[in-house]
Amino acid sequence: MSRNTRYTLLTLVKGLAALEALEAVDGGLTLTELARRLKESQTVVFRVLKTLEEHGYVRHDSVSRRYTLGLRIWELGARVVGRTGLVEAARPVLKWLTTVTGQTSGLVVLRGTDVLYLDIRDGQEALRFYVEPGARAPAYGTASGKVMLAWHPERVAQVVKAGLRRLTPTTIVGAADLRRELQEIRRAGVAINRGERQPDLAAVAAPLFDAQGECVAAVGIAPEGEPHGVMAHCGSSAAGPSSISKRCARTARSASFSREQ
Repeated sequence: MSRNTRYTLLTLVKGLAALEALEAVDGGLTLTELARRLKESQTVVFRVLKTLEEHGYVRHDSVSRRYTLGLRIWELGARVVGRTGLVEAARPVLKWLTTVTGQTSGLVVLRGTDVLYLDIRDGQEALRFYVEPGARAPAYGTASGKVMLAWHPERVAQVVKAGLRRLTPTTIVGAADLRRELQEIRRAGVAINRGERQPDLAAVAAPLFDAQGECVAAVGIAPEGEPHGVMAHCGSSAAGPSSISKRCARTARSASFSREQ
């Protein structure tokens, strides 16, 4: 949670908190539910919501009486993503990964202790991993998240403090174990997820660097299936870990990105 200063507009803070609360819940919230979550009076929350609704940031369903995010949020988000340069620079890599493997590939960045999916290239397989751009996941439970943490050790303490919750039997839940894994990822240049977020989901990811050599994102493939079998396939294919890393390096040399905070 951000610290309030003498420059902070508390009403704006309440509006942003309302937007974040609505984003976290599928199907929206009623005025009563949102006020309870924000620990504010319904009168205050109602005024905040009406202001946001008037500007397109919130929608209100008169039948269900629920509030949801409006399309204005999507418009701003789409413009921000487009202006980073990351999506356009990484798309050739995603296209190559999906073409070679037939599997879904994705571009992600770090946001706090999570990964944020910026772009997805759907695979051709009948059964495939599905995630929408804008979705988030715990960084420690994904290949893309781990590969970025390996190049951002200053973020690891924050992730550990937030808690390493067991998502599957193979999830890394020990701080020392996570740090050892990240050291190995840094040495190898790629990260592997062995069913650590979903039992039937494996993934391989490699970092993307900006012109200054800083890791600003990660790309990877996330096919469904038995993790060890998938990794054996990837290791022998044209989209094996070393190939992903080399292709990402070529992309980084031919493009510059703005840093994702």
